[in-house]
Amino acid sequence: MLGAAETPYDLRFRFLDIPVRIHPLFWLVSAVMGLSQEDHNLPAVALWVACVLVSILVHEYGHGLMSRAFDCSPSIVLWGLGGLCYSQGERQSPGQRLAVIFAGPGAGFVLCGLVILVTSVGFGITPAEQLKAALGVDPETNLLVRAYSYLIFINLVWGFVNLLPMWPLDGGQATQVLLSLFDRARGQRWCHIVSLLVSGILAIMVFRWTSDVFLTIFFAYFAMINFQSLQSIHQAQAMGLYQEDEWWRR
Repeated sequence: MLGAAETPYDLRFRFLDIPVRIHPLFWLVSAVMGLSQEDHNLPAVALWVACVLVSILVHEYGHGLMSRAFDCSPSIVLWGLGGLCYSQGERQSPGQRLAVIFAGPGAGFVLCGLVILVTSVGFGITPAEQLKAALGVDPETNLLVRAYSYLIFINLVWGFVNLLPMWPLDGGQATQVLLSLFDRARGQRWCHIVSLLVSGILAIMVFRWTSDVFLTIFFAYFAMINFQSLQSIHQAQAMGLYQEDEWWRR
């Protein structure tokens, strides 16, 4: 996957006894996203990258800490398209796996709530102003207001997008767990079919109704990887090599 392979330039550290590795492409992709929004306002782009870093780390630590509560050994990688938490899902029961999956976006929503609470109490920002901030900021606003807006947008809007039934997003992984409980033999296949349909339809809708090239590519990318996953399953079954996962027996 883009930016998942180790390089000599990775930033590594350990926090709360969970190892973290940040690939150089994480910084590059985050900066490009910031530039697309801020029209080369470099301080605002740097602030955007910092807010993305904090938000994704909180999200992945939600997964990691919940996984560790089930005696697993998680590790976190920030890569070209966000973050990954290796949480030893094969050792978890379906209920535990769902708890680990939803702990990630849950942690982001908690961070969003804390930001809203602090700004409401400390600065008297109204709910209407908070909604406006989540949808964007005026180019003339200061960096403090921008930081508030970025944190709300990333943890609220991205959090809900992450819950869409598109594998390997959290919503897609939860869909796979649930479908495998109902259909143990074909749950994984059905997950990729649902993910392909949802991501493909969203890519077409975004392309037709907006001019957002990034979002179109984003959804098209997930359609492509789910189509490739379905092809791999079909080929493995044709050669007698496909075996269903055993984790659901726990």
